[in-house]
Amino acid sequence: MKLEFDEYKARKVVNAYKHVDGGWFWHKYGANPYVGCRSGCEFCYSRGGRYAGRRGPEVFDKVIRVKTNVVELLRKELGKLEPDIITCGDWQQPAEKRYGLSRKMLEVVLEFGFPLVIIERSPLLTRDLDLLQEINRAAHVGVILSFSNVDPALKRAFEPRSPGVKQRLGAMAALADSGIQVGAALMPIIPFVGDSEQHLDDAIRAFTDHGGSFVIGAGLTMEGEQARRTLAAGCGLMPEFEERLRLLYDWEEDGAPEHGPAPAYARKLSLRVRGLCAKHGIPDRMPRPILPGPLAVNKRIAERLFLRVCDLELEQADQRRIWAYRRGAWTVDEWAESVGEIFGARGEAGLRELPGIGQSLSGLIARWLKEEAVFVPTEAS
Repeated sequence: MKLEFDEYKARKVVNAYKHVDGGWFWHKYGANPYVGCRSGCEFCYSRGGRYAGRRGPEVFDKVIRVKTNVVELLRKELGKLEPDIITCGDWQQPAEKRYGLSRKMLEVVLEFGFPLVIIERSPLLTRDLDLLQEINRAAHVGVILSFSNVDPALKRAFEPRSPGVKQRLGAMAALADSGIQVGAALMPIIPFVGDSEQHLDDAIRAFTDHGGSFVIGAGLTMEGEQARRTLAAGCGLMPEFEERLRLLYDWEEDGAPEHGPAPAYARKLSLRVRGLCAKHGIPDRMPRPILPGPLAVNKRIAERLFLRVCDLELEQADQRRIWAYRRGAWTVDEWAESVGEIFGARGEAGLRELPGIGQSLSGLIARWLKEEAVFVPTEAS
């Protein structure tokens, strides 16, 4: 089927999330000019029922919906929002070369001084290095280039129309050379055919060789048409792929798979990525971009709490403990008064007045504030 463009006027473009995406991409807002993607990767979660919406998943890569008024809406909506990290743009080549909306969105982001994180598979974004550098000087730009692997055989099987791996690595090097924070999203890591120590080590080494300063790894989710396509692609590479995949996702032939893999597998995969990142001297999380200001300390403390949540999940800690840290992170991140000033004025007792901050968390936050020498209380406090 020939690629088609369906132009329409959107009612709204910016998604404002209830909480920052702590521990992962750190964004509070998101905006995209297109719906659908020509790359049409078999494993793409956007083919799943919850993302496809009313459109059939079979047209996801054949009919690209274009929000022709996205720039006007973005300017209108950002003017009403507090600056925080936004992900925006979509540099898929057929649509962007025709409409140029992603570059125009960058101009609006620069105009309003919002920090920007780009999660992208297309090397076309290097076309806009000039604007990215301007935004980086004014606020911040972080780029996360998306890969599932660097193995040519896997790319042919699962993402035959996506931009080439060498092109994406070249874009990573160009961004790093331009002083922009850049890393990789190793997502999704495909079970059995792409999750070995060697596959992951090859990928992480390639990223660090091209200026990547962090790697975020995650396993494969499964739903609807996307699950069926992923299964078919993998069966062409490994005879036992279907049997093993169905077992991993508790997927009966006449039923639906679990959305995520078995917890033990997910934990093992995350620990493998973490170990290989440590081997290559980079973190397995993106450092949080934090703008200067009186509430910067809240963002730094919240970052540490969010990362502790990630650690506790890997440690398979009690869910109540995990949620206590997550709620504490949300509280600190969103509090309108500096936790440093609260601690300086009223000590740990002041911290415990915050919702969800009990004795254990207040002690931990106090220790971190002392390490940063932020508003340390006097003996009289």
